[in-house]
Formats: sequence, C-alpha cells, structure tokens
Amino acid sequence: MIVGHRLPGLRLSGLAVLGLAVLAVGCGGGEQAAPAPTLGTLAPATTAEVVTTDTEPVAVTDTSAGGDAATVDASTTTTIGLATTTTIPGWAGPVHPLTGLPAVDGTVDRPALVVKIGNNDSRSLPQLGLEDADVVYEVHIENGVTRFLAVFQSEVPALVGPVRSARSSDIDLIGNLNRPSFAYWGSNEGVGAEVEQAIDLGTFVALTTTGQGQYLFSRDAGRGEAPYNGFFDAGAAALVAAGSAPDPIFTFGGPSASAVPVRGVRWNAPSREIDWVWDHVSARWLRYHRGVPLVGADGAHLAADNVLLLFVDYRMSTADLLSPQAISTGSGDGWLLRDGTVTGVIWSRPFIADGWSLADDDTGEAVFLRPGRTWVALAKMGEGEVLDPAEVVELIG
Repeated sequence: MIVGHRLPGLRLSGLAVLGLAVLAVGCGGGEQAAPAPTLGTLAPATTAEVVTTDTEPVAVTDTSAGGDAATVDASTTTTIGLATTTTIPGWAGPVHPLTGLPAVDGTVDRPALVVKIGNNDSRSLPQLGLEDADVVYEVHIENGVTRFLAVFQSEVPALVGPVRSARSSDIDLIGNLNRPSFAYWGSNEGVGAEVEQAIDLGTFVALTTTGQGQYLFSRDAGRGEAPYNGFFDAGAAALVAAGSAPDPIFTFGGPSASAVPVRGVRWNAPSREIDWVWDHVSARWLRYHRGVPLVGADGAHLAADNVLLLFVDYRMSTADLLSPQAISTGSGDGWLLRDGTVTGVIWSRPFIADGWSLADDDTGEAVFLRPGRTWVALAKMGEGEVLDPAEVVELIG
C-alpha cells in the first residue's frame, strides 16, 4: 500500500496525501487497479514468456515504419511473449522486444539504435525523433540539467536531434541492448577512452563525428548555432546497421494490486522542473518541461505509456570531473507510472548486460510495465513528488 507510506525518494504534499487516500478507496473518479498476477518471484528480463491477467481494457497500437497501424483489445487474459510472440487477442504474430507491442511489419530483428539528444536549455527545443523512441532515458549532467538517451528499434525516424556528446552514464545504460549502434556528437578525451574500451568489449558500435559514420551527421543552420543544431540521419544508419535485435529489457503484464491512482508527478532536478500528467483522453502520460508542454518538432505533445522514476546514486565521472555519472546497476527504490497509477517499486539490475526487474516495495511481488513506449528518469533520492490537483490544473491550463 502507498497510502500512509511515503514512497522512497518521494515528497508528498498534504493535498497529495489526501488525494491519494481518497482515490485509494475508489472515490474521485479513479478506477480500482486490477489484481496483480501471482508469480511468487521476480520475473527476470530474459524470461521467455510471462502469463498475466489484465481486466482493464488496453488499446495496443503499433505504427511501425513500413506497416499499417493495428489496434487490438487486450482486455482479457493475455500472454506476453517477451522474446518474439504474444497471444494478445487478435494478434498471433511477433512483438517488438522493447515495447511488447505487435510487430505488424514483422521487423523485430533490426538492431537497436541509440542516440544522445540534447536537453540543456531552450536552444535544444524542439527535439526531433523522440516521439518514435521505444525507450528514453533521462539522466543528470553538469549544471543541474538533464540529457536524453533515446533507444530506437520498433520504429526509426528519418532524423534525430539535436545530437550531443557522450557521457560516462551512457555506456552502462546501453549495455543490455545486444551491441546496439550508439550515435553521439563526440566527447571529451576521458569519455572517449571509456567509449573505446566499451567498443573493444563489444558493448556497442560507435557512430560519431570523429570516427565511423561521420557522413550521418550534419548541422542545420536554421536551428541556430553549434552545438545545438546537430542532427543524425537515423534512417540511413538503420539501413546499414549490422547485428541482432536486443533482448527485452522490461517485462510486460497487468497492473499491480498496490497501484494507486494519481494525476501527476514531478521530478525536481536542481535546475529543471519536469512533470508527467496523466491524460485520460489519450491514456498516456504527457511530459511537461519547466511548466509548459514538451513538444516534438511536429508540434505534438510528447508522451509515454510508462514512466519509470528510478532513484539511483550518482558519483563524479573519473573521465570528466565536471559531469555526474549515474550508477545504473545494483538495486534501489523507484516508482512506476502506468495506466494513471503509481506503484512503489524496488528496481534490480545486477550487471550492465541485464534488463530491469521490478518488485512491489510492499509485497515483493513482480511489477510489470504496460506494453508501449517507456521513459526512464534516473533521479536522485528525494527529487520526486506527487502533484496535488491544483498543480495539475495549473499545468494543463
């Protein structure tokens, strides 16, 4: 249970605590979460198949490049095959490994492509291509701001940007993607040495402005001055990429019995205010950036099906003494947002080659993501809070 219990790393205002207590007993318009599946122990990210029951209707839509959109009803018992198959009613084909969604064009074997995307200040806006990412990591960098690491596999946009330099945190984060291509706009000498070591170990294939794949990078004078105007030809990179599809890094299934309805959450980075608000119309979490909607280059409000707020330790990078480095292995507290609810979790990832496992922080039962696109915020303890209704109303106008 969350009511009466402070989520680790989470600040709850008085109004928010009251709101959660009301919602937990079924008032205020929230729907009670379906019972969680009983699996006994954590389902590792490499599990071949997980059987779950989901009694809440979920529209599963896939718009992979080269295929038509397909919507199926996942309101009955579903079997999510984490490797290649699913028995979601109406779909008997393969699924994308990083989203669990039907692969309507059958392209599940393409390797992952990871691109470092700027988010330093207003000159980085709007980002191009983030809406197509299967997974978006957001990590602290210097000066109290954050930067994105976008993972593309089920769908690859033509262009992505603005592309920025690599950081030490990136190397471990993408170590579980089965040797993806990693695109970034250079690095300092110390991080460059770390990248070379990771390449030698087979962690990823590097595509950068000073090495392999230079022809894939360009600057757009219409987007201002460097380093805020660099873009990457992701479409061309995907055509020549060699390798295999990643293994699943999340498990997908029904909501937790401990999930509590909530309208919005905030990540208070030192120089950045990041909000996620549940939108009942789209049934997704809408992203806000410093109090205004974060929109893509097409003007659409960026959104996610799942938001993972993971509380991790940071240390100063030995390769770049000005840059914090996220420790993304081990275990810690966290917070899963899905289907308009929040669940307190314990995350676990023993080695960089492992996926993310989640357990309910009260019951120890496995916790699953909803099939779809996921944003992962690597926050420090104490940087998260539940928004009260007035704050949500102020955000959405």
